[in-house]
Amino acid sequence: MKMTIERVNDFDDFNWLPILSKSTQEGHPFIERMLRERRNETFREDGEALFVVLSLSGHVVACGGYMKQAGTNDVGRIRHVYVLPEARFQSVGTRLLGKIISEALLSYSELWLYTADAGTFYERFGFEPHTANKVTHRLLKHAFVQP
Repeated sequence: MKMTIERVNDFDDFNWLPILSKSTQEGHPFIERMLRERRNETFREDGEALFVVLSLSGHVVACGGYMKQAGTNDVGRIRHVYVLPEARFQSVGTRLLGKIISEALLSYSELWLYTADAGTFYERFGFEPHTANKVTHRLLKHAFVQP
């Protein structure tokens, strides 16, 4: 699939409705929460970024980003990664997560995330299972693998 990855500087620049609708149907409330709380989670501070993957026609087919992990000094958190069902298995998620991790590791030595059902996908990048409050996986900088 031909696509571009863009940094989100203003949430209002993109049509979030298709990705919001599909993620809600699939039982993933984090996209709705991200959009509802976008005034608080702006992804504009140092060590933060949110990206969208756009189809050639300009439609948002995936999103995801990273932020500083609260209560830590050198740990980032992968947030709000979602790929539309029709864009899965076309390297969309792989390219997006590679971009997120590569950039996040410029600011952090370790990345954490929480996933209920995509652990195998993240483990391809070097994430390992990790148990902490709302954390299922972590990636140490030296363990990053670009699939």
